[in-house]
Amino acid sequence: MVLCATSALAAPPEGGDWAPFEPMSDEFNAKKLDHKKWYDHNPTWSGRPPTLFHPDCVAVSNGLLHIWAFDSEESAKRKMPSAFTHLSGFVRSKERARFGYFEMRAKLMNSSQVSCFWLTHAGREEWSEIDIVEVAAGLEQHATQLRPNTHYFRGPHYSGTLHNHLVDPTHHELGFNMSEDFHVYGMEWAPTFIRWYVDGKLIREKHNDNYFQPLEMNLNIEANQWFGALPDDATLPASYRIDYVRTWRQKEY
Repeated sequence: MVLCATSALAAPPEGGDWAPFEPMSDEFNAKKLDHKKWYDHNPTWSGRPPTLFHPDCVAVSNGLLHIWAFDSEESAKRKMPSAFTHLSGFVRSKERARFGYFEMRAKLMNSSQVSCFWLTHAGREEWSEIDIVEVAAGLEQHATQLRPNTHYFRGPHYSGTLHNHLVDPTHHELGFNMSEDFHVYGMEWAPTFIRWYVDGKLIREKHNDNYFQPLEMNLNIEANQWFGALPDDATLPASYRIDYVRTWRQKEY
């Protein structure tokens, strides 16, 4: 069992020979983002219109990583490509991991766009994704629902596209608004299974059929038409606050 959200220190699930993986762990106690570990943008994706990822929307202070979404007035002070009207933040790890336990303690943004915590790598030969948190917590219909998901876009034994890929979404009613307080979100990824946790409770488990590719960690805010999650100036600016991210890997892997 993972320790609960009120524990002084979190820990990976019992029964494994775990070792911390520092390149994808951070307590965010410095005065600025650790650029040895993290990009303050996504070097391979500029964002989904109308929201553009921008380094100005990433800050570290008071022991927290703040990922901001700006309103249209503040966003317009920066030069933006056509079709983009709003800015938001994106933090991506510079290293990747294959299997492990990945955990974040965070308070999701109370606005209409999506607060995200996920792993992916869009390689030329293989592209897979594991979603841990993908929630538009400022929208009443989504504020209490977690949707752990996996995507497999292409790989050695599967040739798909963005619109024709393997996907396995689920909905889990948590009983609390994820923008009102900090909660712990975790995911254990092993060669035979993937498990998702919230505040120490196992909420989903699935067999691992395709997810063997090393993946990077992503923390960001984005627009998402499928959720009806587009920027709303009435609720902006707003921030997604992350207390820590911690990663452990099994020594055998």
